Amino acid sequence: MLTVKINSRDIRVEEGKTILIASLKAGIYIPHLCSHPDLEPMSQKDELRNSDWVYQGENKIENKSTNKELGCQLCLVEVKGTSGFQRACETIVVDGMEIFTDTEEVRQARQEKLSKILSSHPHSCLTCAQAEGCSLTQCSSNVPEKERCCPKFGRCELQKISQYIGISLSTPRYVPGSYAVIESDPLFRRNYELCISCLRCVRFCKNIRGVDALGFVINQDKVVVGTRFSSLEDSGCKFCGACVEVCPTGAIMDKITIGSDRVKSLVPCQGTCPVGMDVPSYIRAIKEDRLEEAFEIISHKVPFASVLARVCFHPCEKNCRRSELNEPIAICALKRYAIDSVSLSVGQPVDHLTGRQADRQADRPSIAIIGGGPSGLSTAYYLAQKGYSLTLFEANNEIGGMMRYAIPEYRLPLDVLLKDLQKISQHKNITIKTNHILGKDFTIDTLNKKGYQAILIAIGAQLPKKILQDNPSVLWGIDFLKRIKQNKIKSSEFSGKRVLVIGGGNVAIDAALSA
Repeated sequence: MLTVKINSRDIRVEEGKTILIASLKAGIYIPHLCSHPDLEPMSQKDELRNSDWVYQGENKIENKSTNKELGCQLCLVEVKGTSGFQRACETIVVDGMEIFTDTEEVRQARQEKLSKILSSHPHSCLTCAQAEGCSLTQCSSNVPEKERCCPKFGRCELQKISQYIGISLSTPRYVPGSYAVIESDPLFRRNYELCISCLRCVRFCKNIRGVDALGFVINQDKVVVGTRFSSLEDSGCKFCGACVEVCPTGAIMDKITIGSDRVKSLVPCQGTCPVGMDVPSYIRAIKEDRLEEAFEIISHKVPFASVLARVCFHPCEKNCRRSELNEPIAICALKRYAIDSVSLSVGQPVDHLTGRQADRQADRPSIAIIGGGPSGLSTAYYLAQKGYSLTLFEANNEIGGMMRYAIPEYRLPLDVLLKDLQKISQHKNITIKTNHILGKDFTIDTLNKKGYQAILIAIGAQLPKKILQDNPSVLWGIDFLKRIKQNKIKSSEFSGKRVLVIGGGNVAIDAALSA
């Protein structure tokens, strides 16, 4: 650890850290745009090199020079004993160093650098007296639309930094250029008029993602960012969205409208999943052959992982954003692959109790659950993980509910179901009593008298939907499937007969295939 002075304060900082990191950790803000916590300081270590050319749409721009200072240069500070200003983002601290971040000279120097950035970036909205209450639909000052700020107004890093540094009165008026606005690429919209050449996107694409689809050149004394070829696809873009996430000005934006819930907007596969499954994480784990981790990610959300991999109707795939490039990812099939590839031992119940929770386990109330189907078993499993003592009452000979007694064997093999049921039934905090019928073998009153402090009735929704009154010649879908699983309907009953199935949902299809 080293000791430095920042604005006359003694600060302890790790050796090898930059002035920017040291200041931010000490709660001393230094404005910066090109820096990012996940990026190394912008220096030769980054191996940040000019491309021979880049494309902005069909416009090919060649490199004309290699001599140009890169970055936003807004993080200037003064260091005692050195001449001029130092860039906080790349200057490594030295023991005993004295740093000044808020002198009048520093503020003026930052304003000058900011003026250069704003001279080629729409900034009328940043200086407008009505900016805070602007509707963004029309301009009361009659500023031409091309000179106004982007749709990211209010969420723009450049806007916030401009408010902190202050915009110099000598800042020239922005004059719209002829930069391309690319709408033809899938997923992303690129507006090079808004690019301030901070190079975050270029560095993330190359150094973090290892893709290198973006580059930059120096042309007419300007740093120009673009793609390696005329389109993102031809440039090898993986459409990971890292460039969109780190762009401070909205030069690269997602085509979809970001709602109040970012996950539902940007990750619709997870947003449309009824249980909110972290689809991207387990897909990536499968890709990297970390199958046990993928299994745990899936099992964290659902106790019936093996069942789900076969009976899920996967709305995630209908909403998969990959379809905007070519076709949806086979999310459900990949889930099944991960689960079938991992041995049962990985999914055995784990006691997640902390020491304090374990001490209090005896104080936890005992709970009765009526019904051994998906709802009752899921509740028992998750409460057992928290240390509760549970007794589950099931009317049938075996637990499993509709999974065991209604879903056809070809869709959900019994051995697959048993794999999940075993994980739950073997938990030390769960006691299962089969052949116990509510109202016959026990009542709510008897459960209360036995000291159960909470009772969950989870008997399911087992009644079929009926479109007419009962008729001997009409069988109802769910009842029909249950009778087949219990061998109460013989194939001889259908010999020589034609079967009509009314409906087109999952139950109807299963009824037709079973018949």
